[in-house]
Amino acid sequence: MKRLLLATLLLCGCDQSTQAPASTTAQDMVITQLNVPAQFYPTGFADELQNNLNFFIDGVGVDEKAKVPYDTIQVEGDEIVKKYETNTTEIGLYLSILTEATKTGDRKALLRIKETLTTLEQAPKWNGLFYWPYFINEGALTIPTEGLVPSVDNGNLAFALAGVAGAFMDADDADKKEIVQRIETLLDAQKEGWAALYNVETGLLSGAWSTKENALLSYSIDRKANESRLSAAWAVLVTQDMGDQAVPITAFNNMELYTKEYVINGKTYTPLLTWDGAYFQMMLPQIWLDERKLMPDYQMVEDHTVMQAIYAATYSIPMISSSATVDDSYYPYGVPELSENKVRLDGYIQEDFTGTPYATALSYIVDPAAALSALIKLKEDNPQIQSPYGWYDAIDRNGNMTKNILSLDVGMFVAAFMAKDINADVDKYLQRKGYMPLLQQMYHSYVPNTVIH
Repeated sequence: MKRLLLATLLLCGCDQSTQAPASTTAQDMVITQLNVPAQFYPTGFADELQNNLNFFIDGVGVDEKAKVPYDTIQVEGDEIVKKYETNTTEIGLYLSILTEATKTGDRKALLRIKETLTTLEQAPKWNGLFYWPYFINEGALTIPTEGLVPSVDNGNLAFALAGVAGAFMDADDADKKEIVQRIETLLDAQKEGWAALYNVETGLLSGAWSTKENALLSYSIDRKANESRLSAAWAVLVTQDMGDQAVPITAFNNMELYTKEYVINGKTYTPLLTWDGAYFQMMLPQIWLDERKLMPDYQMVEDHTVMQAIYAATYSIPMISSSATVDDSYYPYGVPELSENKVRLDGYIQEDFTGTPYATALSYIVDPAAALSALIKLKEDNPQIQSPYGWYDAIDRNGNMTKNILSLDVGMFVAAFMAKDINADVDKYLQRKGYMPLLQQMYHSYVPNTVIH
């Protein structure tokens, strides 16, 4: 793997202009700093948010040739070790962040969106849909022999692209108009793929197409509380004009949802249960969709967030979600009491009492004041959580930390602070396409199948 001295990336000062010269080309443009509009930097946490944005500096968390984020970097001492892989959820988050950066007048961020779209356009695809994973190879995305075509990552990217297009739909700028057109072309080309991912036998969207088996996976997108719900929603929306090939609304409506009633200190909570008890499963879609407005009762999200915070405070760790482990592996951590797998099915949930900062950052969408307070305390108690290029991904109750920083997780960390604006851009796109009434109809079904007592 390539190694890079951090010191070489500190040569560009904060005062350097982010305006790309007229002569800048895709080959010579380098992003050495990425800023977002001032309103996104919370009082008392501005430097920390900027620190996490610094992950997206070229040569740190973003490949200089492919113009997409690395799946993982490991920062230790003065070296960065990069994992030369990526996926389309990570790319979608990167595009959402770049779009917010353009609102500062950053021309480089705008041109980078075009470059990243070129990488996506040139990537291998299946019926217009993207594979998982992609290897980053000399500026191009390549796929393994036995890759998958996942519903979840394609759904996340689709909503991210919708947000980019929504931000630029009324622009007079030629580059922004071009971006909207290119996004429409990418999304239109995926319709046949989405129709093919629908499993007529189960009445649900399949989790993926397997290139090894040349068939749909038996796993279905069957839970409204999990992050994959966006794929079912998008499949219904984008195929609605395809007649007999259209994915029916029941592919979303028939997904299951469960809550559980708890009484804590005399107060009743009825939190939504995610499969693993992982916070991102509930929250990742809310970076792109204003589910507070869409859900019939958002209280179950708020109750889940409160119980996550109670659990985190009990063990002096951040909130719990799938993340790196402190020995630099990866694990689908969750709170047992918030896991459908544990609560309903008595499945196994490993408790390592390890939390992840990005989960706490995601709670900013639900309760900004509480999230900020918890993040500030986390850094005060553990100043070593902050690397030069983002916060490390996991810390346990003994203060042990990973050296890994994950693109997916730092992307969620940063985007959570901008979610209201991202939601608005996605909403604008959905309204213009005439998709919003059908989406609202789907979310009328976002009620529990059962409240477990």
